[in-house]
Amino acid sequence: MPKHLIIGVDAGGTKIRSGAVTRAGKIVSSAKFPTQTARGTAAVIKNIIEGVRAVWSKDVTAIGIGMAGNVDWRKGVYKLGPNFPKTFKNIPIAAILRRTFRVPVTVDNDVHCFTLAEAKFGAAKRFSSVVGLTLGTGIGGGIVLDGRLFRGRNNAAGEIGHMTIGLGSGAVCGCGRRGHFEAYGSGSAMRNLYRRLSGITADPLAIEKAAKRGDSKAKKVVQLMTEALSEGFASVIHILNPDIIVVGGGLASSDIIWKPAVAGVRTRIVYPELRDTPIVRAALGSEASMLGAALITDAM
Repeated sequence: MPKHLIIGVDAGGTKIRSGAVTRAGKIVSSAKFPTQTARGTAAVIKNIIEGVRAVWSKDVTAIGIGMAGNVDWRKGVYKLGPNFPKTFKNIPIAAILRRTFRVPVTVDNDVHCFTLAEAKFGAAKRFSSVVGLTLGTGIGGGIVLDGRLFRGRNNAAGEIGHMTIGLGSGAVCGCGRRGHFEAYGSGSAMRNLYRRLSGITADPLAIEKAAKRGDSKAKKVVQLMTEALSEGFASVIHILNPDIIVVGGGLASSDIIWKPAVAGVRTRIVYPELRDTPIVRAALGSEASMLGAALITDAM
């Protein structure tokens, strides 16, 4: 067993993944627990602690936690987010774990962690400026510059899902505002668009299969999704001019959406020298946010 280990925890709305990680990014042990959000705040905290205990050893020197939502990383406080109970807000999660395990604890947004992991060990490891996006139920984002997270003034840099790509009567985002990228290019958007057109509630995989079978309404949803993703990717390139964009999440694995979305970016880029910006799928899979959580600690 290596003498210097950091525990990374990806605490999601459904599952908690934890792993003991070396400085070289090797995961030497891992565990998975249900989050049990329906059981409330105390249950979520208990399960995060159990996730850490499952991979704990005397060689652990720090703990990092990635969580979806708004995180005050300086204070180690989880502010609020979409995947946890309504009572799960302003939780001093770093202090709770420090008291339990007696090592330094850092907490950050899960997509910040995802982006940092892909920048250091994954699909973007040869690049200096990296934008990470996850296309799941919503759209999350992160920015890494010269190997370090760019957090902005309040750790909210990278909230690309709430970038506006449609005004006025645009689709409603999960946050309640209209026209946000997330309202057009996420799994929730896919379900909402299909329900609006067909009156049928279906999950993204079922809609994708229907489109492949020739269902006209499902094909229209896929077309709208790919156009929205192209617009969103192009906007990121225009605003940030990154070396590379790395994309994870379930929708990134869908060829019927991914290929036309990436191809459509080129026609939306104003300056020719920006048109060769690589847009690639993530390489680290379900372990990315857990690995990145270890990276946010000073121990790495």
